[in-house]
Order: sequence, then C-alpha cells, then structure tokens
Amino acid sequence: MSSQTQPFFAPEADPDLKRLPKCNLHTHLEGSIRPATLWALAGEQGVDLGIPADSVDDALGVTGEEQSLVDYLNKISLTYPVLKNPAALRRTAFEAAEDAARDGNIYFELRAGPVTHSTPDLPVEHVIHSILEGLREAEAAYGMVCRFIVAALRHHDPADNVRLAHAALEFRGEGVVGFDLAGDEANYPAQLHAEAFRVAREGGLGITVHAGEAAGAENVKYAVQELGATRIGHGVHSVESGDVLGMLQTERILLEVCPTSNVHTHAVAGITRHPVRLLYDRDIPISIGDDDPTTSRTRVSRELTLLRQRFDFTQPELADIQQQGLEAAFLTDAGQRARLIEAVRTAWD
Repeated sequence: MSSQTQPFFAPEADPDLKRLPKCNLHTHLEGSIRPATLWALAGEQGVDLGIPADSVDDALGVTGEEQSLVDYLNKISLTYPVLKNPAALRRTAFEAAEDAARDGNIYFELRAGPVTHSTPDLPVEHVIHSILEGLREAEAAYGMVCRFIVAALRHHDPADNVRLAHAALEFRGEGVVGFDLAGDEANYPAQLHAEAFRVAREGGLGITVHAGEAAGAENVKYAVQELGATRIGHGVHSVESGDVLGMLQTERILLEVCPTSNVHTHAVAGITRHPVRLLYDRDIPISIGDDDPTTSRTRVSRELTLLRQRFDFTQPELADIQQQGLEAAFLTDAGQRARLIEAVRTAWD
C-alpha cells in the first residue's frame, strides 16, 4: 500500500474510555464480522470468497483507495454470501454484540438488512429471528442490553421493503425496536420507500434514516418531516443548511455520528473537516457509533478517543454524549432507560 492511499484510522482507545459504560446506537452487522469468522463460515458453507485466507482482513477493511460510499459498501458486500443461514446470522449477531460489550457498551442497537440475507428457504422473518437469538445470547452472557433495528436498503424493490416493515412489526416487543433506510443515498432517494416507513412508523417502531451522508441537507429534512425520523444516521451534510440545523436543534433530532467511517466514505473531506464539534456546540443531540467496525477498524472507545484528541471534547462532554444517546435510544421500557442513564452518570462522574 502506498503512502498516498494510507487510510485514516482513529487512535487506539484510551484505557479509561474503553472501560467506561457507553451507548452505541449505530453499528451494522454486515460490517462487524470478524475476519476469522467470515473465513470459517465460508469453509463450513462451501462458499468461495475468491481470496486467499491471509488476505481476508485486508479485503474487509478500507485501503484508502475508496472514493465514495458505494466503494465502502462494496467492501462490506464480501460478507453477504455467508449470511444466508440461521446459524451464521445467530453467530455473527452474537459476536458483534460480544465485541461491543468488550468495548464497554452497556446498550447496543445493532442493525442489518434482512432482505439482503433472505432466500426462498430463509424468509426475512427467519433472518430477523436468527439475529435476535444471537443478541439475546449476548445479553445473557454479558449483562448488556441489546436491541435490533431492521434496515431497508435503498436499492431494493420498494414493495419488498413494505413487506419487510410488516415483518419487523411481528417482532416488536421481542427485540426489534426500529426501522432504518441504508445504502446508496446518492442514487436511490428515500421517497421510493415512503410507504414502508409509514407502515413501520404507524406500527410503533422507532424511525432512523441514513441521510446527509452521501447527499445534501435536504435529505435530512425529508427524513424528519416526511418519514418521521427522530434520529438520523450520520447527517453530516446538515451543516450545509442553517434551517436544517435549526430543525435538528428545535425538534431534538439526534444524529448518529460515526467520524472515522465518514472519512472513509468521503462524507467529509478529511477528519479535520468533520463537523462533530460544530454540531455538539450548536446543541444538536449526537451519539457516537462505530458504523462498520471491521471495515473501518474502529470501536466506540476509539471514536471517543478521537473526539478527545482531535476535537478537544472534555470528559463531561463525552459523558453527556452517552446520556444523549440513551435518551434517544429506541427503548420502550422507561425504567430500563433510567437505570442505564444512572449507570452512565455514576461511572463517568
């Protein structure tokens, strides 16, 4: 790899930040798979990944040559062939939560795109069920709280996403708490999937939408005003519009910010151009996620270390971000939310 394509990475985590209890609202299953697990699953399933064993880590991770969100997503698509059976989905969901727990997360919302992993023999309902099984196993093993956000993909048939929304509602109360729209924002407008979001919203699921990542602030406005989003995935291009920033502040719409991956997808021109400090100082609620931790080689504790070192966030500000995340979490149990907030306050004080 040439020095010209050396990718940006968050610094190693400060041990105290790794130890402290954290809230993570933005992690994708598909970008969380351990390289060794991907290789093992491919072997078990007879899937030819088209790469040698010693290059799996490099194939999954960014190289610095990526020029767009689509390039970044193409890295993640290497995992798709092995995520089409219940055991693989259960295992990878468990391991994603296990890795989050080891990073100090006490509340974890994992998201995935079930339509991508469905087959004629594995309907989306079975995909969702398998992922929830893995998350419940992690909860029992680590004492963390895990929930699942069902993600519709922008390039999928809108009718399939409407069916996905109905399927997600079948698991409301069993661990599914939200509905998301992810994928190629630049080429597939959210308007295509308005009906799926109507179904999910009216059914009582929390609404979050990837917007303002690979396109402009107008997408953030549409997600909030038309799709009913109370949270936005990334949303960094919100800074292009004073009106949108005002809306986020006034309506307390939380941005799920993932600084390192925003550099990798070219949502921002470089880490020094990231608006995370501006957003926080404008009193816009934010949380800090790791997005695709395998692809971007990061964890929430590393992202918080980045905020401390590059953006001069103080310990009380980082603690405040954890509380903002828990306040915006798609939890339905008010008592559980209060206990998690108190755990953060006590440990970070």
